[in-house]
Formats: sequence, C-alpha cells, structure tokens
Amino acid sequence: MSANGSFSEKLPLSVLLFHAAMNRDQSISDFAEALGVGPISLRQFILGKTQRPRQKTIDLIGDALGISSDEVRRRMDLLPEAAPKFCDWLDAQLEGHFSRAKLTRETKISDGALRNYLSGQTLPDSDQARRLVEALGVDALQLASLIVSNQVAESGGGFAEPEAATEPVVRSVSVTAVTGGVVIPPVIAEVLASPIAAPVIPTPSSSDEDHVLALWRRLHPQGRRATVQYIATLLAEG
Repeated sequence: MSANGSFSEKLPLSVLLFHAAMNRDQSISDFAEALGVGPISLRQFILGKTQRPRQKTIDLIGDALGISSDEVRRRMDLLPEAAPKFCDWLDAQLEGHFSRAKLTRETKISDGALRNYLSGQTLPDSDQARRLVEALGVDALQLASLIVSNQVAESGGGFAEPEAATEPVVRSVSVTAVTGGVVIPPVIAEVLASPIAAPVIPTPSSSDEDHVLALWRRLHPQGRRATVQYIATLLAEG
C-alpha cells in the first residue's frame, strides 16, 4: 500500500516500515531480505538511528512503500509519538476477553513469548504483531505505532513533542463599543458584556449588518428576545 496520500504527513518512516512488514505478514528480517536491505540496517531505520543511509537503500525503501526518495528522507526526520508500555496495553486487551491460553491458540504465538510480552521483557516482531491484530481486532497502524514507540524507548531514542493545546482567546466585549454609547436595557448589556471566545469583532471590512448578525448568533435565546423587544422600542420611538 502506498504511504503517499494514505497516511498522516506526521507519520514517521519507522512506523511505516513496521506497518508494511505487518501487512506482508513478515518478520523484520524477512521484510529486509525482500527489500534487498540488511536486517540490521532496516532495524536502524525503525529505531531512528540511521545516520548516513546509502541512496540505493533509500530508493529501495521508497519503492517498497510507494513513496519518493525525498519523502523517505523527510519521514526519516520525524519522531514517533510517546506511547504506553506495550505490556500494559496487551494486559488491558486481555482483561475480560482473552486468557493467555486462548490468545496462544488464536495467534499461534507461544505461551512463553506471550509471558515475555506481558512481563515487559520482549516486544513482538512485525509478523507476531500481525497475528495480534487479527486475534484482538485492533487497528494495525495503531499497534505498529505502539510497538515502534516502545522499541525507540528501549533504545533510548527521542519522541515527537506533543502539540500544545490551543486555548481559545477570551475577550470582554465593550458594551459602549458595540452600541456606540446608546443606553440599552440591563439584560442586553449583561449578555453583550459577558466573555466570549475570540474573534468577536468582525474585521473592519465587514458591514454593520454582518457585525450585528455575528453578535446575534452568539446571544442566548433570552438575549435574542430582549434584543428584539429593544429594537421594537427604538422603532416605536421613531
């Protein structure tokens, strides 16, 4: 499957490679052999420890993933996101759904290997991860990301910085600025003066009608009724 246009632009090469091996139901070593790349070299790509890869290797990886060599190099610089420990994740998946014996039967993974996974001693290879996906019914890409993150953590690698949550900017609307100094009923003044998420005031190029409509849409139904009554009063006064 081509990674170009199918996966997030922020997905690192390491996860794409592990996921591709999973899709082929191959271990990393077998996947490396199929690509014509040394298994140690491919594992270095997955761990983000490749320093000066050969152009031929870049081209082979690009061909396998269906992306350009430039895209391979761009994604090489992307770090995986931090994730929970795989052993904790697997334990949560089993709780109330699978016994270890049942998972062994479903996946054909040995009981000893599953014990090591659950104790945090080892991590599954890509072909074993594929069997876990099929047995547990989880998302393959998410599992690939989880395992790669754990591999990187074990090797002392770094992670992508979490995106800062964007807090809405809150401003207080000046009642005088909105009404032009006209005295208005207290209920309307209270609604207009309450903090609302920015942007509140339209750009200077907006018409007065757009300005009024934008404010109207932000009013509570009680405020809308009071506004209509006030406008009716203004019209009645001529």
